[in-house]
Amino acid sequence: MLVAVSQEEYRRRFTSDPHMFISETFIGMVENKCDRVVRLIKEDDSSMGLIAGIKDGVLKSPFSAPFGGFHYSHEHQFYYTISNFLIDLKEYVRKEGLEEVSVTLPPNLYQTNMNAKLVNAFIKIGFTMVTPDICNWADLKNFDGKWAKYVVEQNCRKAVKHGLSWSMVTDRDSMEEGYKVILRNREEQGRKIYMSLDDLLEMNRIVPVDFFCVKDSDGNVLGAGVFYRGHEKIVQGIFMGDDMEKRNLGIMNLMYKHCFYHYKDMGFDYIDLGTSSFEGEPNIGLIRFKELHNCLTSLRYTFSWTP
Repeated sequence: MLVAVSQEEYRRRFTSDPHMFISETFIGMVENKCDRVVRLIKEDDSSMGLIAGIKDGVLKSPFSAPFGGFHYSHEHQFYYTISNFLIDLKEYVRKEGLEEVSVTLPPNLYQTNMNAKLVNAFIKIGFTMVTPDICNWADLKNFDGKWAKYVVEQNCRKAVKHGLSWSMVTDRDSMEEGYKVILRNREEQGRKIYMSLDDLLEMNRIVPVDFFCVKDSDGNVLGAGVFYRGHEKIVQGIFMGDDMEKRNLGIMNLMYKHCFYHYKDMGFDYIDLGTSSFEGEPNIGLIRFKELHNCLTSLRYTFSWTP
């Protein structure tokens, strides 16, 4: 059976995190967004654990992040260890009188072996799989400046010809202008943004947050990107957007090119460019755009169960 334990007890068993969104520093920042946080382990087995939030009777991992998932002692867990944990998770939900449990796994980029076994076990044990979201990521180890389609490089040259330039920005004014561009881009596409600029700057207290801008020759911000460096080998593109009236200038082509080189030079192996769908509904143009920029496409799974 699963039991809820203290943070100290949980961390005696799990000293590292597969990704930043289930780290104690991140959980500490967002725990006020749920009624309470629970840390679940099996009494007789330290192989797996789960940090989740309870809100309105629903046990959720994550409760305020792109994805959550499990801690584990190593990624080569026996299948029965995983399936038994999920069976016990259902029993915990039932025993606690909760209305539902929902878990969104990290993309395969973070844990290929565990995901394969978890997805199979979730389905076999009777969890419901919502339509998987489509994710894109870039392999920087093999990035050599050549693109899937030559039009990307043509657009980068067009951007430079029109006086556009890319840079990392650290001053509040430039970051705010970049954030406004991203916000307008989202609003024009009917997509919400759930973090304010202050939220992003607050995040910078626990993980390095990088802001990049593409500006024209007059210094106006036409495109922006925000990235987290919360993993040893994977950098995460959290928000990116451009001035949609001027996107034919190659703004985002220039952004992708320089960000790829920047993080490759820093020694990162991958860029996680997030989802290209919303609640399973694909953004066809965005998928195509990312794939033109050498991105690979995979799935991000969410499973739920109601007693």
